[in-house]
Amino acid sequence: MTRCISLLALLAAACLALPASASYARATPEKYALQDSGSETITNFPCFEDLPVTMTWTLTVEGHMVVDGERHRSFHFTETSEYRVDIGDGRYAEGGVVNHFNVTNNMLRPLTTAVSTQQERATLYTPDGQPAGEITVHIASHKTYSDTNGDRFPDPDEIIVAVDNIKVTCP
Repeated sequence: MTRCISLLALLAAACLALPASASYARATPEKYALQDSGSETITNFPCFEDLPVTMTWTLTVEGHMVVDGERHRSFHFTETSEYRVDIGDGRYAEGGVVNHFNVTNNMLRPLTTAVSTQQERATLYTPDGQPAGEITVHIASHKTYSDTNGDRFPDPDEIIVAVDNIKVTCP
């Protein structure tokens, strides 16, 4: 999952770094899709932080980028993942995440806004397969920054607004 988030961040940065077209008269949309799956040991699974767990996941990303000449770029995607987490003591969780992500970039200033909303829901099971409760995670994130050094990434002195609201419910 961490690798997928890194892939998405890299994809967004790469799209924003693409040279803009010379035309101011029309926007140029480009669609994209990505599918990935894998397994890894993580230590930041909600409700089990600092406990190594094995996560097996499948990720699908669909979205588009719109370029409006040299003035504006927008990158929109929806990331959907399904996963299973084996906790190590026999318990496991099965669930999914839906993340909507939007990056807009004004090339004339330069000003970038990144907004993300994520909803995650998983059922925790006992070692004998009985439901033991539900894990939910809701995240809303907004970041606006002025990329004064032109590296397409928000450095601490460039951030204008940074808000992260996170709500986690454990069984």
